[in-house]
Amino acid sequence: MTSYGGYARTTYGATGGDDGGGFFGGSQSGSQGGAKHPSEESLRPVTVKQIIDAEQAFGNDGTFRIDGVDITQVTFVGMVRQISPQTTNITYRLDDGTGVVEVKQWLDPDKQENDTNRATFQEEQYVRVWGRLKSFGNKRHVGAHVIKPVTDFNEVNYHLLEATYVHLFFTRGGGLAAGGAGGDGNAAEDDSMFVENNDAVFLKSASPRARKMYQYLNQSKSNEGTNIQIIARETGMTIQDVMAAAEELLNHGKIYTTIDDETFALLEGF
Repeated sequence: MTSYGGYARTTYGATGGDDGGGFFGGSQSGSQGGAKHPSEESLRPVTVKQIIDAEQAFGNDGTFRIDGVDITQVTFVGMVRQISPQTTNITYRLDDGTGVVEVKQWLDPDKQENDTNRATFQEEQYVRVWGRLKSFGNKRHVGAHVIKPVTDFNEVNYHLLEATYVHLFFTRGGGLAAGGAGGDGNAAEDDSMFVENNDAVFLKSASPRARKMYQYLNQSKSNEGTNIQIIARETGMTIQDVMAAAEELLNHGKIYTTIDDETFALLEGF
C-alpha cells in the first residue's frame, strides 16, 4: 500500500485481509493496463464525514476524491445503528459520530443457507469496515470487502488519530499533497474531516426544513424520540419534508433513530 510520509500500516491491522488493503493480496496486481497510480492501490483511513463530503468525478469511472486525492479502498470504524438483511446483501447503517453511512455486504448466492450469509453483528456494536466507496441513485454507500468486530475500544480512538494523520499529510504537505491538494497548506482549513463542534455553524448551511426539525427536537428534548407524524404536525411541515430533513440531519450526525425508523432524537455532544 502507499506510504504516507512514513505511514505504511497500522497497529490494529487496518491494512485489511492478507495485508492487501482491505481485500486480498495480489487481487489488483498484474493489470494489463500497466502500472497504476499509488492511490489506486492504497487503503485510506477515513471518517464517515469524509465519505459523505468526498468529491465524485464526472463520467462512468465513479472515481472519488478526498483532500484532492483519488481514493478507492477505505477503512473506518463505526457503531452499528441498524441492520437490514436483504435477499442479496446485508445493509448496515454505521455511525462514527461524524455522520451515518450505509455499508452493504453482498451475500454468496451459492451459500444462502450458510451461517456466513447471516448478520453476525448486533446493533450498538462497534465494527471496522474495509471496502470500496460507491454511489447508486445519488446515494453513497460502502461496498464491504471485510467487516470485523472491534474488540478493543482503543481501536476507535486509534483510527480517528490515524485518519487525522493521513488527512493532514495530504492537506499540509508531503508527497502527493503538493500536486493533489494544491500544496498551499490551507486545505484543512476549508474542509474539516469531523462534524462542527458548534451547531450554529451547521445550522447556517443546513436547509430550512432541517433547521426547523433540529430546532423542534432541541426544544422537545425527548430521550424516547419524537415520531415524524408529531414533528410534521407541530412544525407545519409535510411528512416528505420531515423525512428529507431527517435524512440530512442523520447524514451529519445530528440525530438518531430510537424505537423505530420513524422516531428521532437529537444526538447530544456533536
